[in-house]
Amino acid sequence: MVGIKDVAALAGVSISTVSYVMTGKRPIGVKTRQRVLQAARDLGYLAKNGSPASLDGETHFVALSSPVHDSTSYTNYCAYFLNFLKAARQLGYETLLLTEETGDEQLRSIIDTGMVDGVALMDVTMNDPRIELAQFSTIPFISIGHPTDEINVPCIDTDFTEMGEMIMQTLHRNGHDRILFIGGKKIDYERAGGANYLIRLRTSMHAAAARYGIHIDEEFTDNDDFAAAENLLERFISDKKNTAIVTQGGPLFLNNLVAATRQHGIRIPQDLSLVSAGTYTDSMGKRLRIDEFPLMPAELCQLGMSILVHLMDGTIKRKEKATLIHPIYKQRGSIASLC
Repeated sequence: MVGIKDVAALAGVSISTVSYVMTGKRPIGVKTRQRVLQAARDLGYLAKNGSPASLDGETHFVALSSPVHDSTSYTNYCAYFLNFLKAARQLGYETLLLTEETGDEQLRSIIDTGMVDGVALMDVTMNDPRIELAQFSTIPFISIGHPTDEINVPCIDTDFTEMGEMIMQTLHRNGHDRILFIGGKKIDYERAGGANYLIRLRTSMHAAAARYGIHIDEEFTDNDDFAAAENLLERFISDKKNTAIVTQGGPLFLNNLVAATRQHGIRIPQDLSLVSAGTYTDSMGKRLRIDEFPLMPAELCQLGMSILVHLMDGTIKRKEKATLIHPIYKQRGSIASLC
């Protein structure tokens, strides 16, 4: 069984130094602290023995780790960041935003130097490298997003499996048996196993479609501009079998897709049923009168920050089960009934 002596030996320090890092009874230099914590992580000591004290007690800062990539949707990004910032301030915390693309090395440094009391992960992929760090962290973590496996990190997310079922059920109820699914940027379905919400929703839609006898054709787009939207609309027109489009594209793509339908004289919903799924169009979806199964950044960030505070003050312990919020359906009249 790994003990404090093993940590001291691996880190090249005395047993008392390891003890001071773990208890916070004496200040230890940043580099030495980092070396001790890395040794403890490598040996699995932290997972068995809990967390060391912060360098100066509570900092009243939390870190929000949300990597920025070339494919990042800034509409979604800003919605989640601003709602998390608001939720943190309401509970007496300021937010340190971490945007490094890989995320784990920057995050490790922030934790080991004692700059924050807790961490929230966003833009979580199915095989996210930050999750391993979170499982051996010296401070509480939450994940706003649900990776592949059940993990010892509290996850808060929309129930995208239920959302996929709701979408297919709605289309089936209205007589649609062949649809065109337009995903977002292809890389977001591939990077580190894919963005969790995109993968979960797409997988659920396919499973539900099989049960309801709905055929799904798929297209993806790396661009949000009018030309990209028009090209995909022409794909829909030429097929002549699809009766509805479900898109995971962002608000700009949705706006351009609707503009393209008008230019081609296609009426919504008489000629084309259109659904925006797993998106955050804010007021645009309402203005365009497009049915939407939206992301819910305000609800997720408020709940996530509340759980993180309870983890930091010790009123709740880590749990493996994810907390999933039921999706909502904003019905605006863009789905025609073919029955």
